[in-house]
Amino acid sequence: MSLARQISKNFLIQGLGKVGSVLLGLAMLAILTRHLGPEGYGEYTTATTFLQFFGVIADFGLTLTMVVMISEAGADEKLLVGNILGLRLASATILFGLAPLFVMPFPWNDTVKMAVAAGAGGYLFMAGAALLNGVYQKHAAMTRAAASEVASRVVLLLTIILFVYLNLGVVAMSGAIVFANGVWLWLSIRLARPYVQIKLQGSWPVWKNVLSRSWPIAISIFFNLIYLKGDLLFLAYYRPQTEVGFYGASYRFLDVLTTIPTMFMGLLLPALTAAWSGGDKNRFALMIEKTSHVFLAAAFPIIAGAYVIGPQLIRLVAGDAFLPATSALRLLMLASIGIFLGALFGHAVVAINKQKSMIAGYVAVAILSVVGYYLFIPSYGMTGAAGVTIFSEVLIAILTYRMVAKTTHIPIRLRWLLRPLFASVLMYVILTLLPAWPAIPMVFIGAAVYIPTLLLVGGISKSDIAILRGRV
Repeated sequence: MSLARQISKNFLIQGLGKVGSVLLGLAMLAILTRHLGPEGYGEYTTATTFLQFFGVIADFGLTLTMVVMISEAGADEKLLVGNILGLRLASATILFGLAPLFVMPFPWNDTVKMAVAAGAGGYLFMAGAALLNGVYQKHAAMTRAAASEVASRVVLLLTIILFVYLNLGVVAMSGAIVFANGVWLWLSIRLARPYVQIKLQGSWPVWKNVLSRSWPIAISIFFNLIYLKGDLLFLAYYRPQTEVGFYGASYRFLDVLTTIPTMFMGLLLPALTAAWSGGDKNRFALMIEKTSHVFLAAAFPIIAGAYVIGPQLIRLVAGDAFLPATSALRLLMLASIGIFLGALFGHAVVAINKQKSMIAGYVAVAILSVVGYYLFIPSYGMTGAAGVTIFSEVLIAILTYRMVAKTTHIPIRLRWLLRPLFASVLMYVILTLLPAWPAIPMVFIGAAVYIPTLLLVGGISKSDIAILRGRV
């Protein structure tokens, strides 16, 4: 099977797996928000966000680095996978072991701090499981990766349902992550056996070589996380946990959006890297152009739709008690353009090996974001947090584009943007003329308006769609 076909097949399989995981995640969100209420869900969100910071530090760019290294000619896959997984678990064990200590100085209640301690092991297991996706990507075996992830989400959902039945609280819900992610890691290792026998290894020369290649990515990811998740932590520091709960519920929609371009670009990265390193600049430029068309054609209707049916979406997923989250949801969806383009050009930066050159940009955005959170969140709460998130996502997309354009001389044709914009505006107008029906019918009606209009005005072409089918 050609590399292009592998990308298409992997994207379809991983996409179906992600759909399953997203639906299970939304079901869990619906249960947690209704069981814990805004304040309890805010405590849960604070604890899990705090642990995510430690997870990114423990990753240290190892996931992308492993994909590149095991794909190189003559690579000893067993040696590399065993050592990189060993390095990931060793660093994660240390960091997540320290997480319950580092949370102590924060002015959060005991529930949040105990939830951090209870959930730390779950993020340790998730760090190992997520890393092994690189093995499945290389061998075009994303069915196995999707199966292990979906199985773990089913386990988590069932565990949460049991804990709700037992009327347990925030700490127990955080602890449920441990068992579910332990299943995820165990399945990921077992299902990888036909391709590589995974045995944890700790060779310092190998670790040193891996770290020398991963640290620029690690720094970039760390500063990305500061502007991505810093809003939640600043909000938890300055505002009541109830408001954190509202914002956390709305932010889950943004998390779902983030997985889509990140997943696709992770699969496209080997092809981009091969095209650039092989001197095929025309193919590289074509993949960037077509992907940008598809991404923006997806982002515009998301924004328009959220402004019309935001209340229905919140009611469907989180319940009536979380309707104050609607304003934050509408604002956060504006960041989707930056998220889609940032994923595209951020991965392109890796493909052209300009990670080190982008570090200053990531640091600058992180600093500006922290300043923005400090200035606006204490006074404006969710609105201030969402506003700074929009700013940071758009700025990082601009900076990564400039780096790619400077190196590759690839332009973006802004005139083309008018077509998906027109289709989105038409969809918005028609939806506003309808009664406030439930979210699901409104979504289908919006799609029934947007997609034909987009095709009619030439907002997306067969050659654009070909990028998803592995034919570019």
